[in-house]
Amino acid sequence: MKYESIIYDFDGVILDTVATKIDAFLYVYRTEEQSKINEVRAYAEANGGMSRYEKFRYFESVIFKRSLSTTRLDQLCSEYRAAVEREVASARFIGGALNAITTLQGSVTQHVVSAAPEDELDEALVNRGIKGCFKSIAGAPKYKLSEFRRILHEDGVEPQRILAVGDSLAEYNAALELEIPFLAIVAADVSDRFPSSVQKAPDLVRLISYVRGTENDLC
Repeated sequence: MKYESIIYDFDGVILDTVATKIDAFLYVYRTEEQSKINEVRAYAEANGGMSRYEKFRYFESVIFKRSLSTTRLDQLCSEYRAAVEREVASARFIGGALNAITTLQGSVTQHVVSAAPEDELDEALVNRGIKGCFKSIAGAPKYKLSEFRRILHEDGVEPQRILAVGDSLAEYNAALELEIPFLAIVAADVSDRFPSSVQKAPDLVRLISYVRGTENDLC
């Protein structure tokens, strides 16, 4: 095996839920001015690896220029969660994801690190029958850099033997800081925000051969 461990993001890497979660922010702010809603969309699209808590703090303070109490933040997050739950439950797997995760189980140590709340991650993975494929599952309020560092320590492998797979700059930057190889998932209908030097793929269809070292270029 070229890699001994894999760190997966969740939204846009395992499940096709990125658009659903962006739309949920727009739903929460559906009564606001359209120009402000457009700003919400643009920020959400550009910051996929950021937790909803951080995004709501930004929306309220920067876009809507109003104070945000803990109670109000909880209300926003509850409305957001209600908007996404049904859609996430019925979302399709990213191409090749289910096959890669189940095939690599036992030969590669697998982890999930996401900006989604950890309890929601756990529930989604249980419902899809793949929670047992992962050694660890980490979500908000934990941070990606600290979780990547934890995995490096716990798995006891060199950074170059771990592969991080994600679709946002948050996990790319965490991997870059720790010198962990990174595979960017860039769907055909999504803007490519990654440097040209980064290895990219539209899905996980060829991940198994890439992890095994039988295929080196997924572009």
